This record gives sequence, structure tokens and C-alpha cells, in this order.
Amino acid sequence: MSIDLKVYDNGDHTCLVWLPTDLKPITNCRGFSIRKLCNGKESYLHGSVAFSDTDKLDPANPWKFPVQRFLWWDYFVHPGDVVQYSVVPVVGPSAAQLSLDAKNASPLTPPMTITGQCSPNISAYFNKGIVAAQWVSRALDASPKGSKISTLVATPGNTLREALSGLLRPQILALLDEAKKNNGQIYAALYELNDPELIAALEALGQNCHLLLGNGAFKSNTPPDNDENAKVRVQLKGKVDLSDRIVSMGHFAHNKFVVFCDSAGNPQRVLTGSTNWTSSGLCTQANNGLIISDAGVAADYLAAWKRLMAAGNGYPPELVNGNSSATTHNVDGGTVMPWFVRTSAQQDLAYARKLIDGAKEGILFLFFNPGVFEQEPNKWTLLQNILVRHNPDSGAAYNPNLYIRGVVNQDIPLLTKLDPNAPKPVTLYTNGADSPQALSHDVLVPHNIKTQYHEWEKELLGASMVNIHSKVIVLDPFGEHPVVMTGSHNLGFKASSANDDNLAIVEGNAPLAAAYAINIIAIFQTYRWNSYVESHRVDTNAWHGLVDNDQWQGEYLTGDQLAETQFWMKGQAAAPAIAAAVGGGVATAPAAPARVHSVSSKDSPVAAIRRTAPVKKAAPAKKAAPAKKAPAKKAPAKKKK
Repeated sequence: MSIDLKVYDNGDHTCLVWLPTDLKPITNCRGFSIRKLCNGKESYLHGSVAFSDTDKLDPANPWKFPVQRFLWWDYFVHPGDVVQYSVVPVVGPSAAQLSLDAKNASPLTPPMTITGQCSPNISAYFNKGIVAAQWVSRALDASPKGSKISTLVATPGNTLREALSGLLRPQILALLDEAKKNNGQIYAALYELNDPELIAALEALGQNCHLLLGNGAFKSNTPPDNDENAKVRVQLKGKVDLSDRIVSMGHFAHNKFVVFCDSAGNPQRVLTGSTNWTSSGLCTQANNGLIISDAGVAADYLAAWKRLMAAGNGYPPELVNGNSSATTHNVDGGTVMPWFVRTSAQQDLAYARKLIDGAKEGILFLFFNPGVFEQEPNKWTLLQNILVRHNPDSGAAYNPNLYIRGVVNQDIPLLTKLDPNAPKPVTLYTNGADSPQALSHDVLVPHNIKTQYHEWEKELLGASMVNIHSKVIVLDPFGEHPVVMTGSHNLGFKASSANDDNLAIVEGNAPLAAAYAINIIAIFQTYRWNSYVESHRVDTNAWHGLVDNDQWQGEYLTGDQLAETQFWMKGQAAAPAIAAAVGGGVATAPAAPARVHSVSSKDSPVAAIRRTAPVKKAAPAKKAAPAKKAPAKKAPAKKKK
């Protein structure tokens, strides 16, 4: 028996997935522990629950809290760390007699350097948002009595702010700081702006900061309710090169991109993604930032910025016509196609739909406010285009075997009033045929888990109505033609036909696709667990700990669970990862392309020895009892945050 292990990295965390090579349950296996070498220091990743409610974690033997599943995450990594992993079966005739089966452990994976740099000229960065809620609850407990999370995350230097903003905030600040040091110029188009640290960084650039500031989530066409950014607009007047874009009701000046130019004004790179430049955007909503260091792509974004400047507060034909076609740029062996809206006939959505219809293996997504479901296909949200892939009536697009996972956050009025009859704002999708799982207010808003669920702490999942703000679609991340779509675009007809938005479509960059894919599945799994906890916190028959036999493996090694794990095992193994700058510096790209973000135990020297060693004929095995499927209400072990 041997174990194959695959590890993916996106700078924020690693994702580990493994399977027995023969796909058969391991005799007496009570779970797995994960041996980790980080910068040469050994430790063990472990689960957060044990076999009994009375069990306490032994720091000297953390492997006695094994993981009873085949997919796990490591959030205890930082950019620049060099990590290796081995999955070790935890075996024994009972929970009281456990040992590590090192003989049958997966070979130690090759060294992987943690980085957000996906390829020489493209990088992705993520915050942790409010979804990483257990440790947020503990941090709030340690804060002064009466502390509000909205105040803490808006205070520069606050430890909770720094933790929740992940790699995203420091990377944005590093880009702005580099521009200042090099006397560079920036051209920014922003929807909202209130974060004190980001405002200070813009002010430091002085007149080299060319800021086109929209009016945010305004309430009417009449002052003062027509400008959410009125206060900061006054603050920045005269300090930066500030221009206004005050659109009318029915529209949003919704961009969040920055073009970075050299001192002569030549575009060099662009920062885009879903992140509003607010304290909540940095800290209490799941967001992403995409950096593309390519002069051609940056020039496209600068041209879009200039079209918006020329448009004033409206949508003249020159703006719409300029947005209605796109240029393909060759970057790092793949392509980047930036789209800008409003368009004349939703050309951006038409191109995205073709890619969605062409996905062969899997689609993962995060949506915020995609819009209502439309009857006319040309007005569909891209969410509808994804889900219809599981509809037998969709013709050539139908693929019942397509792996689909995603989270949708629809910003519903009255969300925080806890109206039990109100629509549920966040839904989890596991396919396009069955109804999605709608998450209750109790899962999403402050103090949502009102009583202790054994050792699980009360959680705080929302400091505002918005939980998932990322707008991302990933197609075939481990296939022949991986695709990532992200930007400010909400991926629906309303955005394309009425708003200022941008959508970067990156094709053929497998490391980037893997980075976004593991961010999406981590958020999906977190919400799925939180929903389970809330549903069963008072149910004495619910799953409360690990199974004290080896039958738990059965449900994971058959059917849909096995198919899901095999989907994640398909990723290509990588060459040594690109080292990203650590601390305040901007990540630098190497001279030549290299694949990053994935290593496999199959590439270990030990694995090579195993493959070439003569195979001994095994003694006839005893026929194993058929694995019993776990009760439907049993949830997978929660990952530790």
C-alpha cells in the first residue's frame, strides 16, 4: 500500500489532497496526520476534534487528533517559507491504541516555496476575510471589552486587521510604496475609498496619483446622497490629481483597478480584482487581487481609464464603443484578455459564455450580486451559464460529470434584521441539477452560533451584509485549457449593460487557476461546515467526533466523494517554486517561466525508488468487510484555521 499526495499553494495557504494508490481502505486506519517540514523544522498538522468530547490535544503527540478525510489545508505558512509534506496513516485496533504508520506514509514532497507569484508576470493575493471565524472570535475575546470589529479593522497596526487582510493589504501598499520610491505615476479608478492606510499611501504620491473616484453605493441623484465618497473627496482635494465620476441612479462607477507607470508615464503593470479600497473590503469580505506585469495589458487598462475620464459622468458612444471589443495579450505562455464595460451588446459575457460552455472537467466560482435569473439566454448571468451545464436540455453543453463547486453572496436588503422569511443571502452549489444549499442568517451574521458546539467557539461571520465579495470563475484548473475570470465585474447582465467594470480573462495559466481554485474550495468548505454546526448544535444524534474504526474511509473512496478527490489529484506537478519578496517588497519575477503552486509525492526521490524496486508477491489478503457508508448527517472534520 502507498499514498499519493498532491500539494497546491496560493501564497495564503496550501491545500493537500491524497489517495491510496489502490483506492482501497487502509486496514485499522483511524485517520491521517500530516508531517510537515517548514524551513527544515518538523511539525504535524492535525485535526481539531478527536474520538471523544473529553479528549484533549497532547502537544507532544498532536497526531492523535487525526484527520478523517483526504483533503486538508495548512494556514500556518508564510511567503518565503519552504515546505514539504508527508501524509501518515494513524493506525491501531482502537482509539486508545494508536500509532503512526510511517512505513506506509506518502513520500515527502519536493520543497515548495510559498508565494503568490503564479508565473513570472502574474501574481494573485487573497485576504482571509471574516470567513476564518474561529480565530477571529478568539481575537475579539482578547480585545478590550466592547471592541467593535469595524473599529479594529480600520485601525492601522491592529493585529486583527493585519491578520484578516492577509497578503492583500501589504501587497497593495508595497506596490504604492514602490511607485513613490521610483517617482512612478499611477492611474486609479475606484468605486469606494475609506481605508486610512490606503488613503495615506495615495496622498504620499501627491500629483503622481491620478485618481478617478466614483460615487460608490450612492442613494439618490441629489446631493449629499449622490456620493458615498464625499468625505474622502474633500480630504484628497489638492493633495492628489483627483477627478470625479458621479454617475446617476441605475449605474455604478464600480471599477477597482490601478495602472502603475514609470516616471515617464509608460504603463508597466496593473492591479485589478474584486477589492474595494475600504477597511471592510480589505478585512471583512473575501476578496482577491490580481497583478499583471505586462506593458500591453497595462496599456489597455490605461486606455480604459482615459475613456472614463473623457466620458465625464455619462456613457457616451465613444466610451461604449471603445469597451465593446477586447485585445488578447500573450503573457507567460498563456493569454490575458481585459474587458471593460459598459458594452454595446454584452460582448464580454458572450466571450465568457463560450469558455464556460467549453469547460470539460470542472468549474469553481465565487459570485457577489450576479443579479436575478433571466429567461432570455442573452441576459443570463454567468452563474446561469454554469448551472445549465448540468441540464439535460442544454444540448451540446450538457455534461453531467462536470465538477461544480461555488458560493454565491447575493446582497439582500434586510439581511441584518434577521427576518426568518427573508431570502437567504449565501448559497452553496455542488452541482447544477439540485437545489443549492441556502445558508441561514444564523450562519452568516454576528454572533451566529449562539451556543457552544462542544469545543467549537462561537463564531462571527459578518461585520456587514457582504461575506463573499470576490467575483471569480475558474474553468478546468487542472485541465488542458485552464481559465480564470476575475475583476470588479459582478458577472451578470446588469454589470455589462449599465456599470463601469472590468473583467480580466486569463487563459492557459495553470498555476493561477490552481491558486484561485484552492481559495474557492476553502471558502466553500468553511461555509459548509459552519452550516452543519448550526444545524446540529443541539442534535444529540449528530456527528460529534471521529469514528473509532476504519469504516469511515468507505464514503470517501466511492461515488461522488471519490470523484471529487480525484478531480483535485489531477494537477500537474511543478518545478521549484518562484520565491516571492518577503516583507514590504513587491514580488519579483524570475527571468524564465517556471510552473509553481503544485508539487506531488510522486516526484519525491523515495517515490522513484518505490516505482523501480522489484515488487514482492503479497500473501493472499483476507477479504475485507464492505465499508459502511457513514450517516448522511455526518460532516467532514473541520479544518483548523
